[in-house]
Amino acid sequence: MAAELKHRAIQLWHTGVLMVGFWFVTPCLVPAYAATTADLFQAANQAYEAGDFGRALVYYDSAAMFVRNANLYYNRGNAHFKLGAIGRAIADYNRAYILAPTDVDIRQNLEFGRAYRPDKTLVIPNPVLRFLTALLRLVDLATVKLANGVLFFLTLLCLGLVFFGGPVQRRPLVVIAAVLAAFWLYTGASWLSWAAEVSPAKAVVVVPELTLRSGPGEEYKEMVIVHDGLEVLVRSRRGKYVLVQAPGGEGGWAESSAFEQIFPAR
Repeated sequence: MAAELKHRAIQLWHTGVLMVGFWFVTPCLVPAYAATTADLFQAANQAYEAGDFGRALVYYDSAAMFVRNANLYYNRGNAHFKLGAIGRAIADYNRAYILAPTDVDIRQNLEFGRAYRPDKTLVIPNPVLRFLTALLRLVDLATVKLANGVLFFLTLLCLGLVFFGGPVQRRPLVVIAAVLAAFWLYTGASWLSWAAEVSPAKAVVVVPELTLRSGPGEEYKEMVIVHDGLEVLVRSRRGKYVLVQAPGGEGGWAESSAFEQIFPAR
């Protein structure tokens, strides 16, 4: 009995020491982490302004390991563009666009990067579809997800009040529930639109020139030559090779190292 009490006392002592340590150490770690990320971002911006784009990229890459930030991706995209890496710049502009879809500078640089790449997209977007897409992407994806959940809950709450409430309150509650349901449907459609945009299948060519072949290997027939900056969809993987589809339907196999996945699967 005495041994058991002693053992429990030791366990309580260890637990107390850990809790006290956590209590004092955690507040010290959090500001240090934040300061480190902010310092990296500031150092990257200073290197960029000094024209040292290679060093800026090292700092931006380090900061990107800790945070997802539209300004960080936008600035890193600019550094890539200055170094002639059009594909990597387009990848970063896409990431920034997801986080800040209404930012004019991000959208302009994304369009400029796409216009600058050697392979032009010959598919002319439908103006109606383009308008509807812009309408559904007025708010970023994270906000849309949160709003969709809240609106769903509020709509159900209103419907419950309509069902159990008296006849006097029923009519205004029906109107409120209808409005909430309309916004819930809008955020749902917006969510679906964003889901297609952030698909893990989206990738971009990051080498100056690339030959797509009819099969996963150098012995297969050459199908088409593409260049840095072309955005593609990864359809299949086999070993170190991927089957990609370019805009317009053309595609073929190439080594996966020639592409950068824009939105890695989470």
